[in-house]
Amino acid sequence: MPTAHALDSVALDVGTLTGSQWRLENINITLTDLAQSPQKLALTIARLSLPKPFNDLNLVNIRCTAFTWQNKELLCKQGRAKMRSKHWQSPAANFSFQVTEKHSSFKLSGLQLAGGNIAVEGEERGEHWQLQINAKAVDGKLIQQLMPQEIFKLQAGKLDVKLTASGSHESVNKLALTVGLNGLTGQTQDGRLATEALMAAATLNAQNNNGVWQWQTYVEFNGGALYLEPLYLEAAGQHSVLDARGDWDASNQRVEIHSASYQQSNVGALSGSATIQYKDGISLDKARLSLNSDNLQDFSAIYLKPFFEQTVLQGVTLAGHLTADFSINQQALTALVASFNHLDIKDEAGRGEVQGGAGRLNWSSDETFSQSSEIAWQQLRVRALPIGPSRLSFLGRAGDIKLLKKTRLPFLGGAIAVNHFSFQAKKQQEPEVSFEGDVSNVSLEQLSLALNWAPLSGTISGQIPRVEYSNKTLSLGGELIVKVFDGEIKISNLASSGLFTDFPKFHSDLEIDNLDLDQLTSKFEFGGITGKLSGYVRQLYMENWQPVTFYAWLGTPDDDDSRHRISQKAVKNIANIGGGGAADILSQSFLSFFETFGYDKLGLGCYLHDGVCQLMGVEATESGYAIITPGGLPRINVIGYNPRVDWNVLMERLKRITTSDEVIVE
Repeated sequence: MPTAHALDSVALDVGTLTGSQWRLENINITLTDLAQSPQKLALTIARLSLPKPFNDLNLVNIRCTAFTWQNKELLCKQGRAKMRSKHWQSPAANFSFQVTEKHSSFKLSGLQLAGGNIAVEGEERGEHWQLQINAKAVDGKLIQQLMPQEIFKLQAGKLDVKLTASGSHESVNKLALTVGLNGLTGQTQDGRLATEALMAAATLNAQNNNGVWQWQTYVEFNGGALYLEPLYLEAAGQHSVLDARGDWDASNQRVEIHSASYQQSNVGALSGSATIQYKDGISLDKARLSLNSDNLQDFSAIYLKPFFEQTVLQGVTLAGHLTADFSINQQALTALVASFNHLDIKDEAGRGEVQGGAGRLNWSSDETFSQSSEIAWQQLRVRALPIGPSRLSFLGRAGDIKLLKKTRLPFLGGAIAVNHFSFQAKKQQEPEVSFEGDVSNVSLEQLSLALNWAPLSGTISGQIPRVEYSNKTLSLGGELIVKVFDGEIKISNLASSGLFTDFPKFHSDLEIDNLDLDQLTSKFEFGGITGKLSGYVRQLYMENWQPVTFYAWLGTPDDDDSRHRISQKAVKNIANIGGGGAADILSQSFLSFFETFGYDKLGLGCYLHDGVCQLMGVEATESGYAIITPGGLPRINVIGYNPRVDWNVLMERLKRITTSDEVIVE
């Protein structure tokens, strides 16, 4: 007889169930353990596909052990499922879903992944859908798997993420994202963006309105460090907050920032609005920004110093208080209003310094702008030269700066008067600069000390006529008169071209009238001389600050009736300039017993041409030229025999005061 076998299970293959947004594939219902009581009824589904733009996430290997299917409703009350994407696959988690003709939903909870807990919920009603993802304490390596490693490589850290999205069909209409970063460390491949133990919290809310996203974001930076080339931001107990809202037009590649505010405690705040295009690279179409800082020292160290590196501003630091409003149009500054006080500026290179600065700057690119600016300081130093408390009033507009009021700058016991100053920028050309003023009673002793010269005595006074810089040429409109050493120096026909190039050229004439030699030489190691000194330097032409040609004379004026004495040391040095051996003769004769000598006249001239200096003296002699002629007792006469001297050799003699045997002292 045939043997009968009991039927153990019955399976029903339903196939695929498709909604407007969701898709259930390979649905199978199985009734098992038919010989036992109660039997087991299970629903298995190979895949649940989500709507775009989340179609990369799929629920697979779904198995429901508690479900109902009746009245066109499929309900899974209890089940298990896995989540899978192109980049990763999760372990099984608790799963439930409901599918009807007009409403579908699912829920995945208790998903343990990358050390964290993840829950996913989705819902569909007609054409509309909603998806929510909630992830807590997820290891950053999960995020690493979800993005190409060549973009950003995570090394450590955990994340809390909550995402709620809703839309219709394939479109996302609303988006709400909350992210918490805990100890996040990583960087981009090019190193321009990096984080180190970053602690931050951020929210983003966005709504799609006819293709334009209206968004609002809030970010708190609480710990760790963020590097965004070239800025390095470190929390170190300072709280930083970014709050912004605006529109994003993806079709036109345009971002409108209606309002934004960035604040860093104890450092400063920046707020404003902007329009950004990113079609062909990022460009700032327009912006209105306000900056406020009561701590310019930290602000400049964090936000300005990185941009100063490898520029002329490298090593410059600021301190004080600043408020500024500025406007930008087509990536160009169009308006600026800035107020500052207690301003200190320091330069590690020693080029200058400001202490106690205060004032208000007003500037506009509008050529009809007429609002004045005013700045003041307690102490200003240019290189080693100090300028005392002063105030400047000027007008700044477009590429022009013009002094509005005459001012006097305290300078080394005297003053520099600025009667006129203007600066005019030129497109693709050197600017035009004009200046006029005078100098009064400036202490030579303080000046020589500041410049580390040999100590001098007396004062400097003089007029500075109109000095102009135009077409790469500096010119003097008149004579620059400097009163010094109880005499006067006149500078005329002053002109310079290529002043700010690698090969500047310089022209000038100088007239020297009745300088007091005692004041001029008493502080130098050269040796003391009494009497007067006059002369000139005519047709002076220099290239790269080296003389090419000139005709010069320095000597005793004809009308000088003052006492004429010269020290033994000065005699030796003057003789050696001419290439003579006065030092030997003085030391080997009775003249060595005298400290000073009387003279009638002294003088030395030079005509420089082709690198050779043609020397001349007070008068010609049978064998040379007299540099010093005798007068009074004891008498001394210095004669030069070498009328032609290489210019570089002459300069070396002035530096080293060497000896030769071309001069006879009688």
